[in-house]
Amino acid sequence: MHAEIVMIGTELLLGEIVDTNAARLAKGLRSIGLDLLYKTTVGDNEARITQVLNLALERSDVVITSGGLGPTVDDITRQAVANATGRKLVYSTQLERQIAARFRSFGREMADNNKRQAYIPQGAIPLRNPVGTAPCFLSEDVAGRGFIISLPGVPRELQYMLDNVVLPLLVERMGGKKVMKVRVLRTCAVGESNVDRAIGDLMTAANPTVGLAAHPGHTDVRITAKANTEAEADALIAPLEAELRARLGVAIYGEGEETVPGVVGQMLAERGLKLGVVDTLTGGELAQELRQAGFGDLLSADLQPDQWAVDSPAERAALLQSVTPPGGVGLALFGPFENNETEIIVTGINGTQQTFPGRRFKDSDYVRRWFVVQGLDWLRRTLLGQLASPADWN
Repeated sequence: MHAEIVMIGTELLLGEIVDTNAARLAKGLRSIGLDLLYKTTVGDNEARITQVLNLALERSDVVITSGGLGPTVDDITRQAVANATGRKLVYSTQLERQIAARFRSFGREMADNNKRQAYIPQGAIPLRNPVGTAPCFLSEDVAGRGFIISLPGVPRELQYMLDNVVLPLLVERMGGKKVMKVRVLRTCAVGESNVDRAIGDLMTAANPTVGLAAHPGHTDVRITAKANTEAEADALIAPLEAELRARLGVAIYGEGEETVPGVVGQMLAERGLKLGVVDTLTGGELAQELRQAGFGDLLSADLQPDQWAVDSPAERAALLQSVTPPGGVGLALFGPFENNETEIIVTGINGTQQTFPGRRFKDSDYVRRWFVVQGLDWLRRTLLGQLASPADWN
């Protein structure tokens, strides 16, 4: 059994509002182990909504819609669902009474246009919405292709209906809740294409699956397993995770919600080390990242010079050496130089410096973030004593 979601509303296509409901639905379906295979966004057009829903019923067991259940002329989800499931749209006096009662509960009389909300596909199962005026419903396809659950577009109402009505209903139809467990291994200073070359053959399995998500300076490796119990899911993940760790090695800096600044800060704290920083590239973002991660007290110096005599490699090395605390470590992000060249220097615990060429500098949030991650990763690898392997990745 698998699902598809259809987000309805021209305002979504115009970018007037951000579609948060899709994420709510996706997380909810994952929580009960129901696979979500497709997401479609369609505007307020009856023919196009009908077309999208017909396609969804052809390829998915469960289709969940969001939006288009209001009282206005352009709220046409009800008619489109009726069209797609091969049913007539009929008026429900029971729903009219529910809507009227909802209005009376907050001291208002129902307007005539709200009566549109009392129409549902013939034979559909009404799903009572106690937190809004838009009745929801489940409509089975007359041809047996599956069923459509229609929910409001108002986020608060959708979340309530999802948690209290839809998910329990789906669990019952699934024959019980499944476990879908996700484990994320976090790599940095490794391009997505390089990760793919190392583990691409592992990304074709059906259960558990492996997927990638790229971010500035790092790439997440996501393992997803589906099973009847959490223990079974863990057993599926374990051997695959071991193989991924063996292949990616030091490129993996953490897992789950861990961040590079957090991991490096923890390493410094565990070793009792102070850090000196020179940064001419990111406008202080490197030190700020460590402060936000809770390790600002480990900074012995944070220089962001506008003009320094650091034209030569020797001058740059000397400047970093001057701010590196005794027995501590140092990290410098230098540049941009001629042709926008950059340089990263790390001073290790024993005072030995390593210099690495950075990528060409182009001032943007993405590039500054990339340098922060890259610099901290060189420091991490220095502390681990594993500086040989990064050349194989970059």
